[in-house]
Amino acid sequence: MTDVQSGHSYHPELRLDEHFWADRQPFLLSRGYRLRPRYDPAWVPSWKQLVDRYPAEDSCKPMTDNVLDAIRIRDGMKVVLKRVPATTDEIGITLYLSSAHMRSDPRNRTVHILDVIPIRYDNEEYVFLVMPYLREFYSPPSHCRSEFIESLRQLLLGLEFMHEHNFSHGDVGLLNLMMDETRVVPKGSHFARPYSHDGTGYNLTWEHRCRVAPVDYYYIDFGLSGWYPYGYDSALAMGVCGQVKTVPELSDTIPYNPFKVDIYQMGYTILEVISEYRDLQMFKPLVEAMMSATPSDRPTASSALAHFESIASSIKRRKLRTRIWRKSDTLLQRFLRYIIGVPVI
Repeated sequence: MTDVQSGHSYHPELRLDEHFWADRQPFLLSRGYRLRPRYDPAWVPSWKQLVDRYPAEDSCKPMTDNVLDAIRIRDGMKVVLKRVPATTDEIGITLYLSSAHMRSDPRNRTVHILDVIPIRYDNEEYVFLVMPYLREFYSPPSHCRSEFIESLRQLLLGLEFMHEHNFSHGDVGLLNLMMDETRVVPKGSHFARPYSHDGTGYNLTWEHRCRVAPVDYYYIDFGLSGWYPYGYDSALAMGVCGQVKTVPELSDTIPYNPFKVDIYQMGYTILEVISEYRDLQMFKPLVEAMMSATPSDRPTASSALAHFESIASSIKRRKLRTRIWRKSDTLLQRFLRYIIGVPVI
């Protein structure tokens, strides 16, 4: 099918927003990045030969319209492309935090930008930010306390680092805190179906993070981030965007301190994770301090990190590696995961 006005080729099986990627497949290929078969101009759906389309890898649709996975052709590395307006502050902030100078600090947990590709779309200028493929930091579930502690330590260090350099993140939520899955899921996972290796079913297997350490954790998505050159105390922002909707001071009309918002968001996100487990409740006092209704009562990132380390150091060594379970785990899931070694997310 062809759109006469635009001259673009359209496939009836693609969502409207997916045509953007199909149209740019040849260009991205010329720049060294190969999209999945679904976006090839010559794509013929594989499920045409199947009774049910669901098991087919090329039936997978992206969750958002501005982010998609690809393969870097020169080395086979799996990457993610994010389309960003060329005029947004996100590009400058992301590239600065990803610079060699900033990455020399081991506390820097911001995603590494591998490439920047300028494009034009609907008469507007955009860029593709190319970054490594990552997965949400809380999945697969924690095997023991030491796994959770290491992930939280890195993320709090990363928050301290950003705040020390006068950057607020603005959207510290579950979807923006990521993990390098290279050691944890050696077979890799599928971008659109992360519970699967190949996009064809619930077949994900993994290694316990505590056994394959070190595992790296990262912040992504700096679309709501800000730089405040005059420092932490004088910083002011406005807006009600972000994943965490319960921050009490968020407003479109009354300025608030964005660094204090980061602290609340991180506390809320930690709470979301520890609430899933019976054995992580010792971190509840930290969460309560970070989520104080009064912004001035919340700790700084450095103080939150110190509070966290105090709690972590109080846990006996033998308990760090002791198996923990989610509240939602059934006896069958425990049997499958612990007795016969079958992973169940």
